[in-house]
Amino acid sequence: MKTKIAGLSAAALLAASLSMPASAAFISGTISFSDGLDTLGDIVSNLTLFDIGAPTNASGGTGSFLGVAGLTTTSNIDTTAPGGVIYSIGGFTFTLTSISALSSDPLNCAGGLCEDSIEFNIAGTVSAAGFDASTFIGKWTANGTCLEGVPGTCEAGTESGSWSSSVVATGRPSQTPVPATLALLGVALAGWAGHAAPKRKTGSSLPNQARLKRA
Repeated sequence: MKTKIAGLSAAALLAASLSMPASAAFISGTISFSDGLDTLGDIVSNLTLFDIGAPTNASGGTGSFLGVAGLTTTSNIDTTAPGGVIYSIGGFTFTLTSISALSSDPLNCAGGLCEDSIEFNIAGTVSAAGFDASTFIGKWTANGTCLEGVPGTCEAGTESGSWSSSVVATGRPSQTPVPATLALLGVALAGWAGHAAPKRKTGSSLPNQARLKRA
């Protein structure tokens, strides 16, 4: 029984080691981005494609991003099909993989000025030379304003919008998918089972042993 437990432990350790990255120079820290929106409809709350403009301003870097600031290469964000590189600065590249928790405040007008907003969570992978690719999470927010024309609507040509995004690099790698880890564990267990399985005695060997005892 102790041999079996030791074998299972070894197999589990083998699977875990196979699923872990080779090094651990992960990216951690915070950084913020902000700029105006180049293309607006009825300002921002109904948008699904955000033309976030380029270049974008980056500031407030901490941790791995300490000292990283200034103009940033950016790409548009499509909330219906998130993906692709959204920010690049200081050798760091932020690749968006998911958007969640989207909420918006519809156009509200008072005193001749109308405002609206939208926000959502973003997540993805940040990479840079000398580091292991790491996960990032963050909040993305846009705000729009315009002059009121027909009551409750924007006067054409007066729309303006801005956005900001605060990002946290978690210092952790993208997780190995569970099926892949289980597959590695299965291979390890199968190999251990083949090595440790006891050999069964054949049926013909028993009568031979009995004959030897009688002799």
